[in-house]
Amino acid sequence: MRSELALRAFQINRALLNARASGACMLIYRFLTGEDDAAFCHRVTKALSEGWQLYGTPSYAYDGHNKKMKVGQAVTRIAADQPYDPDKKLVDF
Repeated sequence: MRSELALRAFQINRALLNARASGACMLIYRFLTGEDDAAFCHRVTKALSEGWQLYGTPSYAYDGHNKKMKVGQAVTRIAADQPYDPDKKLVDF
């Protein structure tokens, strides 16, 4: 599993470097968070189906106030030929 993730990270970095060299892209970053449940897994799956790539390992934390586990997962995507616009939603890039 780790070797697959390392290979995928290498491929993403190589694609990003190639695209950046041509001046035609940017890397978009999102951090998805929520309760550790099926709904969160569906959100991550939806992001992956829309072209986002996993970035790093998931994070877990216990929410003592609500007595539930919380989880987070970073995802990235390469967006081509668009300038960065802070007013634009990341899912719209």
